[in-house]
Amino acid sequence: MGSAGVVNGEPVYIVAKDLDNNARQKAISALTSVEPEFQRIGLAITAETIKELREELKTGSRHSFQWLMDKAESVEQLALKELKGKMFLYVSPERAKFWPTYKEPLAFGEDVEKKFPSASFDIHSAAIGVAITFSTGAVFHLMRVLEVGLTVLGKEFGVSLAHTNWAPAIEEIESKIRDMHKDPTWKALPDCKERQEFYAQAASHFGILKDAWRNYTMHSRGKYTEDEAERIFENVKGFMQQLAERLHE
Repeated sequence: MGSAGVVNGEPVYIVAKDLDNNARQKAISALTSVEPEFQRIGLAITAETIKELREELKTGSRHSFQWLMDKAESVEQLALKELKGKMFLYVSPERAKFWPTYKEPLAFGEDVEKKFPSASFDIHSAAIGVAITFSTGAVFHLMRVLEVGLTVLGKEFGVSLAHTNWAPAIEEIESKIRDMHKDPTWKALPDCKERQEFYAQAASHFGILKDAWRNYTMHSRGKYTEDEAERIFENVKGFMQQLAERLHE
């Protein structure tokens, strides 16, 4: 930067030299790219300082290479001071796929989000829990997601979970599913048989999940490993996506 000649066969840089247009444009381009990155990680003061420096360079005012170097060093020192008040969390590449992002914020997909909006908070929390290996907490949120699905399935048959546990609710739902062929309203539907099969499989799966995870999570001091939480997450995700094919809140 600021090359002015050659001494003993080596290029020399005269930092007192005025910034040329090429150097000015390179600096503006670099500052433009880093400003939003500082904003993204919460270093607002540093980002604003970079913006001010960029705007100063755009005015075309006379400045030396030394001035630009000093400004860059000041920005660096300011960023270090701001970083002291921040805490950053590392998520491994293997776990990062679970973390909801700006481009893909819905861990279970758009269909589940639309059909079961009340489960949105717990789905989001479960995804973050798996990503940061907060495994038991993630499974707890996943059980709450399942409860939303079971509540919706229960409503199809007039069964409420408001004042009961999963077991009696599932038993009542299964009983009503078996008797669908006796109900004129159900029988009148052209896809009654397909519905009955779908509901029966869903109720059976809820029963399996209750015995495998729900009771263990809600009523004991059990803990889950990272791999267990990941498997449960994928299972619940797939199941809720399946429920969304025919059910909604």
